[in-house]
Amino acid sequence: MLQRPDWDMQPPVTRYYGGSDVTRQPGFCVNIRPPSNASEPVSRAFVTLLERAFPEPGFGRLPEPSAHPVGPETWLEWLGYWHHRIVRFAGLPVFEAPKALPSPDMPNYYLVYFPSYEGTENASLSLLKWLLTVSMAPQTDTLVREAMSSLETVMKPLADCAPTSANISRFLFAAFEARLPVVSLGHHMFQIGIGASGVWLDSSFTSSTPVMSANLVRNKAATSDFLAKAGIPVPRQALIMEEVQLKPVAEALGFPLVCKPADLDGGKGVHLYLEDLPSLAEAFRQCRELTDQVLVQPQVQGRDYRLTVHRGECVWAIERVPASVIGNGKDTVSRLIERENARPERSGAGLSPLKPLPGAESAKDLLNAQNLKPTSVPATGQVVVLSHLPNVAAGGQPVPVYADIHPDNAELAAKVARLCRLDLAGIDLIMPDISHSWRDIGAWVIEVNAQPDIGQTTAAHLYGKLLGRMLPEKPVEIRYVEGRERDAWGRGDRVSHKGLFWDGLSWQPLPDKTAERIAWARQCLLDDQCQGVWLDEVSWKWFRQAATDLRIQWRPQED
Repeated sequence: MLQRPDWDMQPPVTRYYGGSDVTRQPGFCVNIRPPSNASEPVSRAFVTLLERAFPEPGFGRLPEPSAHPVGPETWLEWLGYWHHRIVRFAGLPVFEAPKALPSPDMPNYYLVYFPSYEGTENASLSLLKWLLTVSMAPQTDTLVREAMSSLETVMKPLADCAPTSANISRFLFAAFEARLPVVSLGHHMFQIGIGASGVWLDSSFTSSTPVMSANLVRNKAATSDFLAKAGIPVPRQALIMEEVQLKPVAEALGFPLVCKPADLDGGKGVHLYLEDLPSLAEAFRQCRELTDQVLVQPQVQGRDYRLTVHRGECVWAIERVPASVIGNGKDTVSRLIERENARPERSGAGLSPLKPLPGAESAKDLLNAQNLKPTSVPATGQVVVLSHLPNVAAGGQPVPVYADIHPDNAELAAKVARLCRLDLAGIDLIMPDISHSWRDIGAWVIEVNAQPDIGQTTAAHLYGKLLGRMLPEKPVEIRYVEGRERDAWGRGDRVSHKGLFWDGLSWQPLPDKTAERIAWARQCLLDDQCQGVWLDEVSWKWFRQAATDLRIQWRPQED
């Protein structure tokens, strides 16, 4: 059994607000006394297992501390590094490593600040205790394996707390980089910015996304009918309720066909290149296990593109290349897949930008169509396609094509988003070449997404760009004032030493009671009518308390 070393962690666990001199994100802090054997090396076997279990996540590499701590400070650095790496791997939007400072009140203790995502304190503390317990315990191979086995009970609560969409983590990272205030609204929804300059985000839904628009485009059949009426090129389609409808529909549309759920996203249940009635019937039965609404369309030919539109302008475009490997003249198809899937970017866990390629066995039919087997050795440069599905979720690879897009194609995507009344949308096009006008070579609008996955592989920059477009040019002004400037805006003794906020109509004085003051400060942060906040030394602390209560990260202007 694992034995607890002689480290100690003293309560209370205290929340702190973001924008402090220690970390920019809010979090919790706790007093820790490193173990007496902190100068002894950490087991190399344990470090190796950690490295294998938690490959580098997104947002760039973390600073690598010594794998063999040599004292309390470096031991705490090692501890903070792995705590940060593991919570990021679990998908939590935590962008700073913990910071340790000598405790001002407790000799031999360190006050360690852990940036944390709201609601994850208990799960984060469990991970901290696990690391503290196992890192310095006597570590035989058996104990190391036991430690890694117990990690599963620590990871599940972290994973349960993680946002369900990678979009929100990436928007929060863009806000963190731009030093924008962030307020958690609960249920993985956030406000970026404060007061009148705040925007709400739920994945890539924004506070400007109409509910009716989102409901419309969620139904592929209804969306296609609507766009056809507006003169947009869309494939013919049939909504199938019973299997007996398949034969006449197939005769009318012609093979090859596509069969997919009419109300699911992310490539779920999509079957492409169906060449005969038996394969169509099997695809229909599989779709019916997911939904009652099954859509059948002709398989249109061309390359698959996703165009991102915001407020009537195409701001990004990618080609979605189906899962594939490229031969090197030496390795088999199976070995090429194994090597590609060994890349950290394809781990499929946490914030990894790509998903694993499908195995050679599952791609046998497609390999046969290319005169290949899992044991075949493709020639150097030969592209081996493993899936018809271009989605990242199916192992696809996004390739940026924004610089090549023809203006007519950008305008087509913008028009589709405008027709659907969407502020932010992902428009899926199939066409031979995006650098040529759809008016000359043809194109099909396949789907419209009201909550598009912006993507990290090629569009990491886009999250910051979109935030810049969403937020007003003039943010809410938060100022700390003192001396003559305070007297100037204080309007005499009536509101001396009190904070004021501007609601667009009048200046409102700070209430007298403590609870009312904190409520006032929260209103300043959340009220979309608040256009400015000026604070003196008295009102400052109540505003800071409200920021702490709301887990907000911010740094006001100071004069």
